[in-house]
Amino acid sequence: MASSFELIAFYSNPKTLDELIKSGIDGVIIDWENKGKMNRQSLYNTQVNEHRSKELIIAREKNISNIICRINGPQYWSVDEIEKAIDLGANELLVPMIKCQKEVEFILNQVRGRIDVGVMIETNEALLIADELDKMPIHRFFVGLNDLSIQRKSRNIFLPFVDGTIDILRPKITKRFGVAGLTHPSAGTPIPCKYLIHQMKKHRASFGFLRRAFYKDLSIYTAEEIINSLRAVFDTPVIEELEDLTIEEQCFLNQELI
Repeated sequence: MASSFELIAFYSNPKTLDELIKSGIDGVIIDWENKGKMNRQSLYNTQVNEHRSKELIIAREKNISNIICRINGPQYWSVDEIEKAIDLGANELLVPMIKCQKEVEFILNQVRGRIDVGVMIETNEALLIADELDKMPIHRFFVGLNDLSIQRKSRNIFLPFVDGTIDILRPKITKRFGVAGLTHPSAGTPIPCKYLIHQMKKHRASFGFLRRAFYKDLSIYTAEEIINSLRAVFDTPVIEELEDLTIEEQCFLNQELI
């Protein structure tokens, strides 16, 4: 039986993509978001990808079941990016830095139902209108912890798990919901992945992204080992009782890390 929890990896290179396909990955993200991102995140230890059309074409040629293209935040360039993503075979758009309903309406009107649309909740403005966004034909919501922490001038990206932000947001979302990045349950830094998994299960996340920590840990585990371990954890309905530090304690012990 197929897992109900989606594991979606950010594209890295063709070789690793082949390994992910063999491991049964549910989808891949081609990341076109780069406009202003370097300046916005310049003081933070984040990742800015430099994907172009080529990466989307490679993914399409390998018959990935679900190709998600993260475009730049809504602006005058959005029409060209949307049309290019659709023409090159993307199945879904992921739209970052949403601040108002009109931006989402603009994206949806341009897409006209041709592919799915997901949005990122990573601004205070988006948090305030999440219930209204949920009424729109949006396929998935992902909480962008990096940019949310930058906007809030927090050096700790995990605070939304402990300051009530996710507790308030989650009941407003009826669509697919995701938050935080994943790797092997026994790995992960600065927060061990098992604590993030605990929180994701607690908040009924239905998908997760594999990116920096995952690719780092490929030096220890195979892609298949990581993906199989994650599926085993998420397909188990019981939330593990953690005996070590809680995520609250881990979070505050790592306040200067992002």
